[in-house]
Amino acid sequence: MIDRCRIRPFEPDDLSRLHEIRVAAFRPVFESFRSIVGDTIAPIAIAQDERDQAEHLDSICKPGADQEMHVVELDDEIVAFCALSLNRKAGIGEIGLNAVDPARQGKGIGTWMYAAMLDRLKQAGMTVATVGTGGDPSHAPARRAYEKAGFGPFIPSVYYYRVL
Repeated sequence: MIDRCRIRPFEPDDLSRLHEIRVAAFRPVFESFRSIVGDTIAPIAIAQDERDQAEHLDSICKPGADQEMHVVELDDEIVAFCALSLNRKAGIGEIGLNAVDPARQGKGIGTWMYAAMLDRLKQAGMTVATVGTGGDPSHAPARRAYEKAGFGPFIPSVYYYRVL
């Protein structure tokens, strides 16, 4: 299957498909967040997080954005996407918002995509690559994928909520 994949730069007509993938791929994450923070906080904080993520995707896909967006096609169907940030002064590249269509997960597409993105960062002169993800159970597949791609070590982080 991977031999039928190709990666290419984002084109404006891709945006609606990227949102479809984003919504499907992050559904379990936002459901997990809602269950963790509870019924009082979730309608406020988590709903805003979902809107912010959608707006973030829109912003990084605009012409002149400070990130690169790449899409993965399998047999001419977009099945994944990945944003990259390049800090040329520091030599640090970051894998940003990314997702694989849940219907295509578990088939090596993510691993292949991360390898291609790491090659892109290296070709751009980056000397370190970073990626961030959540520490909750819903992010376990992402953590496994990043570790499989060779990422590590990591710095744990905790995000707290409080009702006022």
